[in-house]
Amino acid sequence: MRTIDAERQADQIEVIVGVDTHLDFHVAVALDHLGRRLGESSVPTTANGYEGLLSWAEGFGPLRGAAG
Repeated sequence: MRTIDAERQADQIEVIVGVDTHLDFHVAVALDHLGRRLGESSVPTTANGYEGLLSWAEGFGPLRGAAG
């Protein structure tokens, strides 16, 4: 029997982002596929802030999903 983890490349990290939304800024935490914390970022609630958040998250690896 093969599992998802067995098929995943050892060096590939799938990133999951959770976002705590606020009026003027959002705080995001990036986790790997095992739930380990990769980093935290705070961005303004502007188009540039959202683009920066996406770029920051993709810097850790392929983005698997995000939730707010």
